[in-house]
Amino acid sequence: MKRKQISALAAAMFTGAGVLIAGAAHADNFVDRGNPDNALSGQCIDGTNPLCVSTKSGSYVAVSTANVTMGTNAKAGTSGIAIGDQSNASSKGGSGSGGSIAVGVGAQALANSATAIGTVAVAQGNTSLAVGRQSAAIGDFSMAVGNVADARGTSSIALGHSALASGDRSVAIGGANPTSSDGVSNGAAYDAATQTRAGGTQSVAIGAGAQTNDNNQVAIGSGSVGANNGGTPVFGGTAAPVGGAVSFGAPGNERQLKNVAAGAADTDAVNVQQLKNVNGTLSTSIANVDARVTSVGNSLSTTISNVDQRVTSVGNSLSTSIVTATKNVVKYTDDSHAAIALDGSNGTTIGGVAAGVADTDAVNVGQLKGSVAPLQTSISTAASNITNLQASVTGINTSLSTAATNISNLQAADARNVKYDGQSGFDSVTFVGTNGTTLHNVAAGVANTDAVNVGQLNGGLSSLSTSVTNNLSTTLGNLSTSINSQIGNATKNAVQYDDDAHGGVTLGGKGAQSPVGLHNVADGMAASDAVNVGQLGKATDSLNQSITTVSNNVTTLGNQVTTNTGNIAALQQDALQWNASLGTYDASHGGNGAQRIGNVAAGKNGTDAVNVDQLNSAIQNGTSQLDALAVKYDDASKTQVSLGAGNGGSPVRLTNVAEGNVAAGSTDAVNGAQLRRATDGTAAALGGGATANPDGSISSPAYKVGGGSFNNVGDALTNLDGRVGSNTTTLENHETRIGNAETNIAGNTAAIAGLQQDALQFDPKLGAYNAARGGAPTKLTNVADGNVAAGSTDAVNGGQLSGVKSSLEQQITQVSSQAGEAVKNVVKYDVDANGNRMNSVSLVGGDTNAAVVLKNVAAGTADTDAVNVKQLKGVQSSLNQLGALAVQYDDSSKSSITLGGAGGTRITNVQAGTLGATSTDAVNGSQLYATNQQVAKNTTDITNLQGNVTNIANGKAGLVQQQDPNGAITVGKDSGGTSVNFSGTAGDRVLTGVAAGVKDNDAVNMGQFNTALKNAAANDQIRAAATDANTTWIARADAGSIGATATATGKNAVAVGQGSVADRDNSFSVGAKGSERQVTNVAAGTAPTDAVNVQQLNDNLSAASNQAKGYTDQRIGQVYNSFNDLKKDMYGGVASAMAVAGLPQPTGAGRSMVSAATSNYHGQQGFAAGYSYVTESNRWVVKASVTGNTRSDFGAVVGAGYQF
Repeated sequence: MKRKQISALAAAMFTGAGVLIAGAAHADNFVDRGNPDNALSGQCIDGTNPLCVSTKSGSYVAVSTANVTMGTNAKAGTSGIAIGDQSNASSKGGSGSGGSIAVGVGAQALANSATAIGTVAVAQGNTSLAVGRQSAAIGDFSMAVGNVADARGTSSIALGHSALASGDRSVAIGGANPTSSDGVSNGAAYDAATQTRAGGTQSVAIGAGAQTNDNNQVAIGSGSVGANNGGTPVFGGTAAPVGGAVSFGAPGNERQLKNVAAGAADTDAVNVQQLKNVNGTLSTSIANVDARVTSVGNSLSTTISNVDQRVTSVGNSLSTSIVTATKNVVKYTDDSHAAIALDGSNGTTIGGVAAGVADTDAVNVGQLKGSVAPLQTSISTAASNITNLQASVTGINTSLSTAATNISNLQAADARNVKYDGQSGFDSVTFVGTNGTTLHNVAAGVANTDAVNVGQLNGGLSSLSTSVTNNLSTTLGNLSTSINSQIGNATKNAVQYDDDAHGGVTLGGKGAQSPVGLHNVADGMAASDAVNVGQLGKATDSLNQSITTVSNNVTTLGNQVTTNTGNIAALQQDALQWNASLGTYDASHGGNGAQRIGNVAAGKNGTDAVNVDQLNSAIQNGTSQLDALAVKYDDASKTQVSLGAGNGGSPVRLTNVAEGNVAAGSTDAVNGAQLRRATDGTAAALGGGATANPDGSISSPAYKVGGGSFNNVGDALTNLDGRVGSNTTTLENHETRIGNAETNIAGNTAAIAGLQQDALQFDPKLGAYNAARGGAPTKLTNVADGNVAAGSTDAVNGGQLSGVKSSLEQQITQVSSQAGEAVKNVVKYDVDANGNRMNSVSLVGGDTNAAVVLKNVAAGTADTDAVNVKQLKGVQSSLNQLGALAVQYDDSSKSSITLGGAGGTRITNVQAGTLGATSTDAVNGSQLYATNQQVAKNTTDITNLQGNVTNIANGKAGLVQQQDPNGAITVGKDSGGTSVNFSGTAGDRVLTGVAAGVKDNDAVNMGQFNTALKNAAANDQIRAAATDANTTWIARADAGSIGATATATGKNAVAVGQGSVADRDNSFSVGAKGSERQVTNVAAGTAPTDAVNVQQLNDNLSAASNQAKGYTDQRIGQVYNSFNDLKKDMYGGVASAMAVAGLPQPTGAGRSMVSAATSNYHGQQGFAAGYSYVTESNRWVVKASVTGNTRSDFGAVVGAGYQF
């Protein structure tokens, strides 16, 4: 390859031109690896076209600025890299930021920044990593390394063959025993019993077959099984909550924990050496005591014997005195004399307390009642106003408790692993449980550095306790005399309990009447501590101010609620509301009836309202579709209807046509059945075997007339007419002769004019000659033969008529003989059984079952005329045209009719339909217009209403406003008023979601008020004054705790808040050692054991502390985020560098190579693609590559080297 070509290739790579290595070589722009100098062209590598490299396998590599793929059917999404046949590096659904990497046959990286390396490896979670054959990283941020390793939980880690980490943030490290040596064909073959499984959230399993099945468990070692917390071990002192359990084995297969460094902190594990040291120290101490006691005992043996009886007597008396004195002595809690603890089971009454004067003096109940009494009325008023808030506060407390639990879980999420302290040395392990961590399944320690278990420790302590008790008993006896003397002196001036019940302490002694001042009383802190006058004054002043503020706030809130109620009433009048009587929303406004709803958005779902545009569009679309199928007149004259697309269209069948009226004057259409009956009747009338065909035609009859066969009535009648015609001629001749006779008779009429009476005269009434005489018929005799020629009017006589009669009879006989067969084919009326004529004619052909065709039938005109085929075809044509325009059902179900107009079909002259709940009538335009007018009006009204509602909903208008989404919410800021009334028609309302008040004018919630009520009710159980269903009760006879991980182990103790510990009897704790909390909203105490309110002392400090903390957290968070981004950028840079370093290059002279590589470093992926070339002299090596990473950083490098 020439230098010019190398430069052009590098330019093409850096200007973004794609590089394609394809199975099919191209003649003009490909690189022949056998002879590259002959293959390249400027057009191929000038940066405008891909670089094509032929291969023999048919696989391909595609490198572009968007992604890199290599292999048959390899697929890569945005910024993705896919290497291997069927590999896939693309986010599911094609969405996301991409950046996934899949390397290996069938490797699948299906999420953003996911990496899958290995045959059929799957990385399905975001930023997940799967390395190894059939490995799977399913959870987000999960990592699976090893053959068939499976990391399913979020942020889980599975390392080793078949390791399974299914819990969130779980860790499984270890490999199972394979069950087949065929690691290629059966990658999933392993012994399930030796599979490492971490099944619980934040659990850890390390070692072949190690298993954890519950949250926070730790199993270390082959075959170890995670153990649940076995309870809180208590050897003395405060109970320590257990944050989890670590197992080093399984029941029956425990392990020793060796090389345990000596514990230093209280929660550190101790090793055997420490235990031995303790035992050694104790043994030495006990031995020394034993030696000294033995020496003293020997020396005093005689003395003891002498005074034993006296000592025993004194000891008995002393014991009684000690018990009696110590039982009722009130003592300081320690040598600092800073506090006195009264240990009555239900509190202790201090009687005879004089009224305190100084700030550190104790106050008596008289002073307290005098200060509290004026506050009771205010408290009662506040109680009635705040009672409605109780249910809301209860919900808030529940939410806060839940939130506290969730926060606690989140804070401990990444602190579940057991690890060495520091980054070097590895000489200590610190368990991070708040109050220590229990190690389960610890075998008995042997070596000095081994951990000891509870059994060993209890054994040593038991032995030590017995030895110490025996050796110290004598020493304690020797000290009794001295103690008795000191107790006697102390009793004289001691403040003592009044009785053994420790229920009261009377200053000056039980029964004393004179008050005694209790001076130098420190500020009470705990709930049962005494308060001094200074605290009482401050509490009273603060409570007065708080009650005044609460009263003012409640008054203001009432005024605002009153205003809000008015606004709500106005909104209700203008709002579209449900009308129960109508069962629907009613758009009427006041007494104005129906109103228009404006600004209605286009409906989407089936139950959404539609606006006018949708309705008009639907009508237009429906009209267009209806017009396309409608049957309509051809023009405005309404004289013709053409079915189908018009006269030129295909005929349309008109079905389900009712039988039309066939009476005279009827214009009804007839149906096929009627026409069939007509054709059947016609065929029957024709006879001669004529039949009605399915197509409406009639088959030809067959008539036998005069020995001939005729297929239509006309031919048969013609033949018969010809034969009858000759007879007619003969008759006409006779008629002529008769006519001649009549002429002669007429000529004689004049001659006999006088013979009127006897003459044959014309009778006008009869319209003929009347031969009657005297009213009786007469014969005309002697009548000469009349002329029977044509035109003759002669009368004929009997002789002539006789001849004619004979002739006619002869001819009729002949005709009858000749027409014998013809008579059979004559169409005639049907007759009944009696020979009476019926009103029907049956046509019978030669075949009595065949239909008869009537030909030459004139077009019928009268209603009762027969119609011919031409008329029938006209009807058929009309029916066809009618069918094309007829409105028909779509199918036999008759559930729909589709109008066939191409652009919709208009239906006019539609009568107004009934508008009712069950009406199925069609509505016409005028009805729809009225609806549209109302909808338009409603749309405008709704638009105006929505604008108002939107402004109210967005906090831009109305009584309640919020200008910014996260800004403060104001109520009635632009209106006056000094009280808010929340009452409604159903009575008082509950105001929920009230945060705890901090400032003097803040509202207090039920949690704050419950505390105040508790203190004001003379140390009763916590209860609310209200009696409704929303009252919150918290009461427990023994002990109780509220909050995640809160514990109350002391008798009658209460722990409130996440992690709180109450381990003293009759104590109330809101925190734990090292995790203390402030108690806020405490009402002034009324009884000696009530807590006092110190909130006013901490307001300013709390505000300053919170502000500083918030600012510090913000700044630290910003620095951390910046550092974290920088760290990820650095990891990305390292990943890019690793990918570049992984690019191979050719080794043979004159060889070229296009290569790609990918890498992963600390969760960041890098990729690189490059081209390298070795000159024919094998001296120069030229390389050019491009890099990128998942931090969206890209780079390029070009280098050349000379080897010698």
